[in-house]
Amino acid sequence: MPLEDYLMPAEQIKFQSSDSVRYGEKSYRVVVTDRRIILYARRGSLFKNDDVISQKLDELEALKFSEQGLLVRKGLLRIQTAKTEMQLLGPLPQIKVLYQQMMQFL
Repeated sequence: MPLEDYLMPAEQIKFQSSDSVRYGEKSYRVVVTDRRIILYARRGSLFKNDDVISQKLDELEALKFSEQGLLVRKGLLRIQTAKTEMQLLGPLPQIKVLYQQMMQFL
């Protein structure tokens, strides 16, 4: 299924990552809508399966951005809600833009 199948009616995409980011041990494409942050990946070589994680933006409590690495700089974004904390690691410019886009929801 394409990503659009997981959007709610009238939900609008505000940001899409061009590269994958790491969440745990897996890579995802990040999509920020006007209501949620969605981590989306299509997995499998022969039989394709969707891997989707979503978090409501109205539950967002805190964001923390930091940089890692000496030679190859990576961005780390910590997204804190009342129930969970997500840590997204990826290319520095992309994580910075993601952080800036999400700041409007705090």
